[in-house]
Amino acid sequence: MDMTILEIPTELLEAAKLTAEEAKTELAIRLYQLHKLNEEQARALAGDATEIETLAWRNRETGHLDLDDFLSWASHDLKTPLNAIIGFSRVVVKGMDGPINETQAADLTTVFNGGQRMLAVMNNLVDMARLNNGYTKLSLDECDMTNLIGKAAERWQAQNPTKILTTEISVSTSIFHVDDIRLSQAITGLLTYAAIRVTTGSLTLSAREDANGLNFSIQSSGEKSRDKSEMDSAMLGFISTALIKLHDGKMEAIDETEDGMLIRFSLPH
Repeated sequence: MDMTILEIPTELLEAAKLTAEEAKTELAIRLYQLHKLNEEQARALAGDATEIETLAWRNRETGHLDLDDFLSWASHDLKTPLNAIIGFSRVVVKGMDGPINETQAADLTTVFNGGQRMLAVMNNLVDMARLNNGYTKLSLDECDMTNLIGKAAERWQAQNPTKILTTEISVSTSIFHVDDIRLSQAITGLLTYAAIRVTTGSLTLSAREDANGLNFSIQSSGEKSRDKSEMDSAMLGFISTALIKLHDGKMEAIDETEDGMLIRFSLPH
């Protein structure tokens, strides 16, 4: 069997309070949990094979499964049939497979909308799993922040035409090093978070620069919603906060107001 030598600085092992054998065991356990190694391979790698045997036994006997890991590697299998449901229901609703009556169109539209809703939830769950496991990495590049904020606001408004969004952007140092896709995702996610707390009303997105960086504020106001959509709020809040922290930013506040929601976060220069 070919061997590969992996050198780990002693200082790192000391900082982690691990011996070399314990580090091998930890690596073997993690690769086994991620389904990168089977049980036999993990035992061969581990400094203490009994740890792998114990973990494998526990998984078999208790049915234990790491949900984060499951969502990370099973997302394709979960989303593929869902995309098929969405795609084919849309084809039928549009009459591309032949004429349908109004009742059938209404039923299929419900199927289509339900599929879209389920896909959005699944995408959020997968993002949460990857962020929670540290799998999400940023691709930083020079970006015109004024343009990024404006496009994110336009995209959100197009998808949410029933609530009027106003932007107030005051940025002098327009070029920042950010991941434009991930930061846009965080901004639109927080806009949706604020919007679902009101049934009717409007939103304001402001971005103002000071000596430390950019200070963002998202304010929704209108008729308060009785259904706070706790699941959606929890998912959007976790994802957006994690993405902001990956940019070395800080979530300053997420507060209920008398007529909506106030969200504040900041990004450094």
